[in-house]
Amino acid sequence: MQMPDATPEKCRHCSLFYDQANFCAKLTGRELVDLNAASQSGMIRRGEMIWDEVLERWPIFAIESGVISLQHLLKDGRKTIAAFFMRGDVIDMRNTSNRKLGHLIALSDVGVCRLSERIFDRIIDENLDARRLIWDNLRDQTFRAIDHSSDLAKKKAQEKLASFIFECSHRAPQAHKREDLVDIPIRRRDLAEYLGMQPETVSRCFKTLEERRIIKVTDLSIIKILDLPALRRIANGARSEPGGVALCPQTGYTIATSRP
Repeated sequence: MQMPDATPEKCRHCSLFYDQANFCAKLTGRELVDLNAASQSGMIRRGEMIWDEVLERWPIFAIESGVISLQHLLKDGRKTIAAFFMRGDVIDMRNTSNRKLGHLIALSDVGVCRLSERIFDRIIDENLDARRLIWDNLRDQTFRAIDHSSDLAKKKAQEKLASFIFECSHRAPQAHKREDLVDIPIRRRDLAEYLGMQPETVSRCFKTLEERRIIKVTDLSIIKILDLPALRRIANGARSEPGGVALCPQTGYTIATSRP
C-alpha cells in the first residue's frame, strides 16, 4: 500500500523543498514535518533590517525568494554592500561576532524560513545529504566573499560587472537556469554599492557591453548573453581562456591554472 505524502502543505510550493539544490529537498518526510512544526516562515519587506532581537531568537534562516544584503554603514553616511544572500542560501548567525560584521537588509521582498536550532542541528547530525548541502552552501558563500574582495581590489568597472553577471548566472535556480539568460535580481543603485562604483558608471558599463554586442538588456533585470566567450574574457581581466584559464565550479568565474 502506498504511504501518504507527509509533506506539510505550506512546504509543497516552497522552493526550499521542490528545488533539489536546496536544503529541505534533502530531508526525509519525518524531518520535514518536525522542522516545519518548530520553524516559522515569513516575509521581509524591501528596505527592512533583520534586527538583533530577531536574530537572538531565530539565528538560522533560509531564503526562499528575494535578496538580502550584508551592509556596512560608514560614519560619513555612505554604505557599502559586502555580500548578497539569495534563494537557497542558509544563513547561520549564531556566533554573536558575526552580527557585528554589518546589517542584514532586504533588497527586495524576501521570503524566509526561520529554522529551529534544535531540529536543524539534529538533522545536520543525522542526515548526510543535508549536511553536505549545508557545507557546500557555506563554502560557496566563502568563495564568493573571496572573489568579491579580489574584484574590488584588482578589476576595472566593466570587468566587475561582467563578473557579477556570471555570479548571478551561477546562482540561478537549477530548474530555470539558461546559459544565455541571466536575472539581475537587484536595483542598479544597490549593484553599484556592491561593486564599489557610481550608478552612472554601472549604466555606462551595461551600455558599452550592449554596444559591443556582448549582451542585450531585455528589461531592467534580464540580461541576454550574446557573446559568452567575450564576456568571460572581460570577467577574467581580458585574459584569454585557452592555455591556462578554467572555469571555477564554485563561482562560475574564470581562474588561472597551470599550463600543460
